[in-house]
Amino acid sequence: MRGVRLGYLAWLLGLLEGLALAQAPAYAVEGRVTYAASYTLGRWEGTNTSLQGVVRWDRQTGAASGRVCVDLARFDSGNPLRDADARGVFDVNRYPQSCLEVERIVLLGEEAVLSGILEISGVRRGVRVRGRLLQEGSVYRFSGGFNTSFSEWRLTPPSLLFLRVNDPVEVWVEARATPR
Repeated sequence: MRGVRLGYLAWLLGLLEGLALAQAPAYAVEGRVTYAASYTLGRWEGTNTSLQGVVRWDRQTGAASGRVCVDLARFDSGNPLRDADARGVFDVNRYPQSCLEVERIVLLGEEAVLSGILEISGVRRGVRVRGRLLQEGSVYRFSGGFNTSFSEWRLTPPSLLFLRVNDPVEVWVEARATPR
């Protein structure tokens, strides 16, 4: 009987948190994602300004929900051949977008940790993006990043002759969240 009560209590708490989150403010999110990658002879960055989505966030509990996505074909490294290779690595014809399902945003002063499930080329993994969250009136600005590797997403690193792109790849996110 005690197990049933604990199960019911857990279910009830989950329901209450879900109801509270449904009442949490919604934010339209837009921004950009930048990656930094390297190989033996150099380093470069590629930027994608297509980041957009909607997120609900309860600042008191950190609970969040929503989805932000980027169009994987829109990364620009300043080198069209390298960008074409990236579109091939991501298989953009089959997987045109990468999306993050936001689950939590925890504040520690201006420091923030955004947690969720990121999907890249059909592979879903939990990620934590550490950064800064600044409030400007009713608008929030987030900037943060994380490191990842091709193997985490079952991707084959691009290569040219004997040169292969190294792991890790650094990823930065800059986003603006405006109340809806």
